[in-house]
Amino acid sequence: MAETWFELLLRDATPEELQQHGAGLPGPAAERETTHALRLSMVLRDQARRASELAALNDIAISLATLRAPDELLPEIVGQARRLLGADLAYLGLIEENRLRLKVTSGALTPELVGLDLPLHVGLVGEVIEHAAPRWTADYRADRRFRHDETADAAAGVENMRGLLGVPLRLRGRVLGALFAGKRQERDFTEHEVTLASALAAHAAIAIENARSVAELAETNEQLARRTRELEQTLRWDQRLTRVVLGGGGVEDLLAEIRSATRGAVRFVPGRGGDGALVQPVVAGQREFGALVLEREPSPDDRLVLERAAPALALALLAEQSAAEASRRTRAALLVDLLTASSARPQDMRQAGLDAEADYTVLVIDGTRAQVEQLPLLRNAFLAEYGGRLVAVAPAAEPGRVRREWPADGPAAGVAGPARGQAALSRCFTEARQILGALTALGRRGEAATASQLGLYRILLDHTGRRDLEQAFDEQLGPVLVEERRRGVPLLETLRVFLDEGRRPRAAATALAIHVNTLYQRLRTLDGLLGEGWREPGRALELQLLLRLRDLTREQY
Repeated sequence: MAETWFELLLRDATPEELQQHGAGLPGPAAERETTHALRLSMVLRDQARRASELAALNDIAISLATLRAPDELLPEIVGQARRLLGADLAYLGLIEENRLRLKVTSGALTPELVGLDLPLHVGLVGEVIEHAAPRWTADYRADRRFRHDETADAAAGVENMRGLLGVPLRLRGRVLGALFAGKRQERDFTEHEVTLASALAAHAAIAIENARSVAELAETNEQLARRTRELEQTLRWDQRLTRVVLGGGGVEDLLAEIRSATRGAVRFVPGRGGDGALVQPVVAGQREFGALVLEREPSPDDRLVLERAAPALALALLAEQSAAEASRRTRAALLVDLLTASSARPQDMRQAGLDAEADYTVLVIDGTRAQVEQLPLLRNAFLAEYGGRLVAVAPAAEPGRVRREWPADGPAAGVAGPARGQAALSRCFTEARQILGALTALGRRGEAATASQLGLYRILLDHTGRRDLEQAFDEQLGPVLVEERRRGVPLLETLRVFLDEGRRPRAAATALAIHVNTLYQRLRTLDGLLGEGWREPGRALELQLLLRLRDLTREQY
């Protein structure tokens, strides 16, 4: 028995296998099903890759937390960075005596990088250290956005470095050094790669600091006892966080664990954070998710809990947002397929998150997602982008009410419905697009309208009306279009602007950005093509209406 789509996706079939399976299916829906299966396979593979990366980061955190000696810790960091980012070369430097001294490398062609001292205020190193933020370049040697350093350029030449990413080793508001990953060919770095490198650097900074602390603890028995307890508590806390993550826990599970460790005195504040006795930023790369806020006077253990929990929470938030974004994109794609499909299938409604027995209003909006999400009427709407416009399918929203309550400063929108079932939704989608096109052509910005509000223009939504309009245009303005093409002079646009400006020559010349004498020459040509009476009010209004209606139909249909 042949495998089903579900079975193929479940065993992670290759794109070639999915295409081969689709090629063997009968019927016109086979190609669309194959496209959907390939798209879903890509989403599943992407989610699996991100989950693998998060698991790898947690394994790295455990590994780094167990290493103490710098000669073991630093090579582990650069080795993990090179593996995680697929880099040709990785190296790490620490700040010593106001210089960045390179300590270890992985993948270097020569040993000359180790021990190299670089200034902190020039080159890519200076950008990373001074701003305490990731910096990268697709081609280091050709990049002129930062001031180059001769020592660093010489090393880059020896190693044939091109694409280069640097992230700071930052802890407690201090920059300990920097971690770099490079490619020997021109290559840019994605936001996801920058975030991964920053997350690794966050763990590495803690591990490096711990290693330094352990070395200092050996000076006195008192310091040794205190630091030993701190490190043991760190390991116990790391293990608690690791168990939550490896057990499939998400953001809420991590927050519950943090609150348990601090006896409920911690809250997570999204955005820029809040006020409290201790505020620990939750940051991954350049993305600031918020802060963990402790509302009472912190103990050393409280500080430790928040510092160790923040990177793990940032990674969990990053994974949650990535999964939500992937789900949103998938559902939006399914919604577009539902509205544009030529044949109805009940399962398409369910896959798009819609109830086949419920009524919906369909809107096509000339606005942004941010504008639409702020409208109370569309708070529970399903959103997707299509053809440069935003599509909203709103449950239990009566079209007339949507039009009446639409904000005066809102975007233009075509509204159609109510609709129940795929066929009705598809018809309403087409109608809403046509209505928005009519509003745009008529200059009615910031208005939501149904077909009944279009007045005489509603006939243009009918195919017969559009056909009659084209025939009228050919009869009355066809000679003007022929002469325009022959001479290469915009006669139709001149006619349109002249009529829109109330047949005032100087105003029309200004709007066309031409000399008024040039306008008179074009008007004489139009006199010969249209006859002397075309400037009379009745005839002028007829021509103006004909141009306006034709613009509407050509833009939208």
